[in-house]
Amino acid sequence: MHYFPLAFLCFCLLGPGTKATGKGYLPDHTEWQCPSPEAIWPCRCSVDSRNNMDMDCSAVSSEEQLAAVFRTYFPNPNFRKFILYKNDRVKTLQAGALGNTTYQQIWITEGALETIEEGALFGSFHTAFYLVLNFNRISDFPFSDLPSFSGLVSLDLRHNHLVGFPKLASSTLQALYLSYNALECLPVGAFRNTPALKDLQLTSTEIAWIPPGIFSGLQHLKNVALGKNHLTYLDDGALECGPNMGMVDLGYNEIRHMAPKAFKGQSRSWIYLHQNHLTSLEEKVWRDLFEKAGVLDPVGDPLHCGCDVAWILRRPAFQRAVDKYTTCADGKLLRNLNPQDYDYC
Repeated sequence: MHYFPLAFLCFCLLGPGTKATGKGYLPDHTEWQCPSPEAIWPCRCSVDSRNNMDMDCSAVSSEEQLAAVFRTYFPNPNFRKFILYKNDRVKTLQAGALGNTTYQQIWITEGALETIEEGALFGSFHTAFYLVLNFNRISDFPFSDLPSFSGLVSLDLRHNHLVGFPKLASSTLQALYLSYNALECLPVGAFRNTPALKDLQLTSTEIAWIPPGIFSGLQHLKNVALGKNHLTYLDDGALECGPNMGMVDLGYNEIRHMAPKAFKGQSRSWIYLHQNHLTSLEEKVWRDLFEKAGVLDPVGDPLHCGCDVAWILRRPAFQRAVDKYTTCADGKLLRNLNPQDYDYC
């Protein structure tokens, strides 16, 4: 009878592609899930301790090379993340370029991407939660594909070359980031088909007018960023929002006046009007917000601090509703003004 060393028997039973752990022997998932490095070069496949796979193709030299990588056989095509970072060679993400792979997150950032073809992200229609495509040169994005993403939560297209406001439709989208694109116009009904929105960023998009009631149907909306635009006046209902509103950023615009019901329905909201052109804080505009525990920040506006602020000074709760660093045009802190000096009002 022949006897074999125990280590040899273990090797034969386990075979290649396995590894020992504190809980016994498990398959080496890095080898099992990822294609061979040579087959997908210059892309890199990695697996973390929870067997989440990421695919980094930042080093590809062309659209053709990217497509060739994804013609490779993938033992497991289901990835957590696709990464294309600071790549100045891929300008078009072509339909079919990612083969049959799927992703929960797609990060294409700080590159030269100009066009994403319709259907280019087809494989991830039912898996993608986050599309992060900021700091590129995208002027052509397939917004018509949005309804096909069954679980999309966040779309980030900040700092691109989009022109004109897109047609949007998504029942799941909660965060939409379009800041630093030349959108110019905010159409009536722009968010009619995005009922789940919670966070909306439209900073520096050249918007000059907010249609009344445009946010009124968004019952989950918490944050709206409209800073650094060309707003000069707010109509009644311009910022009419649901009960969950937390912050409205209108800083660094050119707002001089607003209608009495511009902020209709706001409660416990923080209204940021930093560095605009307001000269007065009219009671008919702000009293309802203050009574509902809202906060106003008009720091940097040239407030005259005449009789228009007397109603604020007479109520300590209203004084606390205005940012403590708010100053009048002469530099005096609003909070330090003496209410008795306004008895004549």
